[in-house]
Amino acid sequence: MPQASLDITTREQLDIYMNPQRQRLLRAMQVMARPATCKQLADAMGISASSVTHHMKKLDTLGLVELDHTELIRGITAKYWRFIPTAVNVRASARDDLQEEKAFLVDYLHQRTYDALRSYIASPEIEREQKLGLTHGDLRDGFVYLTEEEARQLQDQIASFLEAHESPKEGAVPWEFGLMFFPHRQTEQ
Repeated sequence: MPQASLDITTREQLDIYMNPQRQRLLRAMQVMARPATCKQLADAMGISASSVTHHMKKLDTLGLVELDHTELIRGITAKYWRFIPTAVNVRASARDDLQEEKAFLVDYLHQRTYDALRSYIASPEIEREQKLGLTHGDLRDGFVYLTEEEARQLQDQIASFLEAHESPKEGAVPWEFGLMFFPHRQTEQ
């Protein structure tokens, strides 16, 4: 199934998306990897169900979540929400009046990934997985030399691989990642 796409172009969209509690909620939904009620999400996050309901309505306006189904539980209709895998494009390079906020969002997302990696490295799971020959948290940065067509191919290959693995399957666990890909621009010194 092709991944949905969201271009953040307005201040309202950016404000909805960059809310830290909503970012936590999206992350919790991705880790759960199944439809969940606001109460289930609230319990997992340690916040009120009414707060989750408020945030879900906001995220729904962006198309990042949707109502999956309802169930009648002890006379109450429970709504089960699901996360929609979405490529969110902030277009940080766009010259608009949202530059500062977009830069903050990119910094926040990078910090969140760094914090999760640091927590993982300090956990006992890393030793077991290292014994299996898995490497985690490898930091590779630098340069690759690509034509515009090769850059397009690389982006397509990465997107295709990620889309093929965005749904849970038996024996698989969620892996967190952060990718940044941009052409180098010489700066004056």
